[in-house]
Amino acid sequence: MGEAKFRRKQYVVLWRFQLKYVMYILLFLYIGAAVAGYTVYWTTWVTLGEKLANVYPQGRLVYIYKQANLTLLFRLALITPIFIVTGIMLSHRIAGPIYRICSYVNELTTGDYSKGIILRKKDELKQIAEKLVALRDSLRKRDEERKKVTGDLIKKLEELKIPDDTIKGIKLDLERIR
Repeated sequence: MGEAKFRRKQYVVLWRFQLKYVMYILLFLYIGAAVAGYTVYWTTWVTLGEKLANVYPQGRLVYIYKQANLTLLFRLALITPIFIVTGIMLSHRIAGPIYRICSYVNELTTGDYSKGIILRKKDELKQIAEKLVALRDSLRKRDEERKKVTGDLIKKLEELKIPDDTIKGIKLDLERIR
């Protein structure tokens, strides 16, 4: 299970999972921005509102307040794509291994024990991948033992003086197990 040196070619491999992951990131980003914005604005406007009301006309204060809110929303809109890209890249560290593990399990179910599973250096789920490689080795060993035992049984059947029809039926059953 050595560390592979290859680059991602496709960042969105499990789009539903990754979309949900990005949506959670954006949700927490917006909640954090709303709480921080509300706290800062409430504190600022309550504290400074009365003092500024003596300096600026009421209409000017409303304009300043609206401009501050628009600036906050504009900046939030500017950083949203950064969080989306970051979310996709981070979620790929989980989605990529899930995709590879599913493909690997499909190969194992067909009896192909020739390949291992390789994850990138910063990918998650490496412990599961290591357990799957151990499972593959165990399955391969059991499969080889089963083939050896069935092969030995077929040879012993051929040596016995049993009717050919019975031997053919038993051989077919053993080949199916093999």
